[in-house]
Amino acid sequence: MYPVCTFQEADYRFGAGPLRMTIEYVDWSHPVQYDSETWYEIVGVEQTETGREVGRRRALVRARQLPSRPLP
Repeated sequence: MYPVCTFQEADYRFGAGPLRMTIEYVDWSHPVQYDSETWYEIVGVEQTETGREVGRRRALVRARQLPSRPLP
């Protein structure tokens, strides 16, 4: 499991404002080239600033903004 991460609007597609998520899965095997950078699809649970769960969400996030891959 990954920590709760906050992504700024410019670092994920598609939405408005910061995105705060508990990441459950990163699709490391299918990188996407967008804006001359590598992006990955993530799946997890979106949260408010106070930690209330909003619901499950998918997003495309810049690779450089993701936490390191967890060790097996």
